[in-house]
Amino acid sequence: MGNTLFKVQTYSGLNDQHLRNVHIYAPSIIWVKSGCKTVFQGTDSFDIDARSWLLTSANQELNFVNKASYEHFYSVQLSFLSAPLKEMLEESQHREVNREHVHALKISSALAYGFTMLLEMSTHSLSEEVQKLHVMAFYQQLVELGVLHVLFSESHASFQNQLSAYFSRDPAEPYQLEEVCHDFSMSRATLIRRLQRDGTNFRTVLSNVRMGHALSLMQDKRQTQLDLALQCGYQSESRFSQRFHQQFGITPKQYMKTVVY
Repeated sequence: MGNTLFKVQTYSGLNDQHLRNVHIYAPSIIWVKSGCKTVFQGTDSFDIDARSWLLTSANQELNFVNKASYEHFYSVQLSFLSAPLKEMLEESQHREVNREHVHALKISSALAYGFTMLLEMSTHSLSEEVQKLHVMAFYQQLVELGVLHVLFSESHASFQNQLSAYFSRDPAEPYQLEEVCHDFSMSRATLIRRLQRDGTNFRTVLSNVRMGHALSLMQDKRQTQLDLALQCGYQSESRFSQRFHQQFGITPKQYMKTVVY
């Protein structure tokens, strides 16, 4: 199988989960299958449930509350690692319609079919060419609704996004600036300058990827905090816990108590 063109992640909660500064590094669609996600944007807020998707462009910081229903909270996040054609983005902008919340999209049976098809495809070993045909077909559905350009804003092509994708291959790796510069074939000064243009820096990008990885790891099985720290590139359990709390406003232990296993 070639490169994966999209990534699937699931999140669950037995109780309400208050999270802040959750970094989304790749254009993503979040489908809340059970419960409700209240998203905060500045002084505004809106709810996402099973009837609508949350569209998030690259390099967004989400603040939200995952609210459990009579069962529990459960969501699926589809993150896209392959960009659409320029012509598709232009057509999407041309078809754009006014909606109350730009990042919320009402789900139709056709959209649900396209999303579910990609989820099913992720469980099979398919070539990159076959994946691309399916992903592009899904993008076309979003074009016809005038929302593809909302998902793929200009931020998806930023250097910050490229570096995030690079780190996400193995968040536990002890990345050093000089080695990363070599892999990107650029000088230290150039890499730092390009990240400054995006309003960030090397350590922040790496930390965001590692914290997102931590949330994902916590969904699979109950682990010790030390195991989580090591898998996220931290040799110190206390440093990992401190960074997690600083980022999300909740400790790892507090969050793990809410996750469904």
